[in-house]
Amino acid sequence: MPVITIFGGTFGDDEQIAHGVARALNFPFAGREILVAASKRSEVPETKLSDILEKEPHWWARWQENLRPYQVALQAALTEAALAENRAYHGHVGHGLLPGIRHVVRVLLTAPMDYRIAQVRTRQGLGANAARDYIEHVEKARARRLMALFGTDWRDPGQYGLILNMEQMSAVSAQHMIAQAAKLIDYQATAESRQRLTDLALSAKIQAHLLTYPRLRKANIQVDVKYGAARLSGIVSPAVSDEDVKRTVEMIPDVEEVTVNFVSIASAELEYG
Repeated sequence: MPVITIFGGTFGDDEQIAHGVARALNFPFAGREILVAASKRSEVPETKLSDILEKEPHWWARWQENLRPYQVALQAALTEAALAENRAYHGHVGHGLLPGIRHVVRVLLTAPMDYRIAQVRTRQGLGANAARDYIEHVEKARARRLMALFGTDWRDPGQYGLILNMEQMSAVSAQHMIAQAAKLIDYQATAESRQRLTDLALSAKIQAHLLTYPRLRKANIQVDVKYGAARLSGIVSPAVSDEDVKRTVEMIPDVEEVTVNFVSIASAELEYG
């Protein structure tokens, strides 16, 4: 069975539907606990991590902020959960955190603007214009944050396997459709897809571990893992020793082999800590 990620944009009942899907398939539900686990890995309070993902920063902060530690922490937390067992995840980053994994059903719940305005008016007691402004602000903030994290626009339909217009169906019908999609042969895990998830999870674990070292938080290190063999490359400061990093990574469980190929460049940006 697959991993299911459900994102509702500004549609309001997406968490309820995700819980229903989890119950229908007898899957564990994942939501806020992924943020909690990620906040511990990135050493950022959960509320601040939520703000980082949700709120649109001032223009000057957008250019200065390094979002990589938060992306790495979120990916490490979600891949770890996905490896453990089948999972139904609700949140607006799940579709981007498991790239290239065949047995992931990426679901987008949407609805026309008038329908969403009516929902926001009911939930928050706003007038029609204020509700429209709220929706536009939230969607703009999320679009910019998710573009910064993944380099993609969450509104691009090509990222999803299933897009449901919630104006045209009930929550129960949506739950049924998602649960049925999860049973299709197209989304069943294969030996290859499980291995890809295993490699992705180990890559995220390595990156998350490296980010616990202050000197490496701003280093541009890429980690590629295949069958337990990790290849690290990128740009680091002269203060970073290839051998020290290699020994550190070799101690991480499930790492079979480590190759390091760094380029050292003296830069104030890399001399963090």
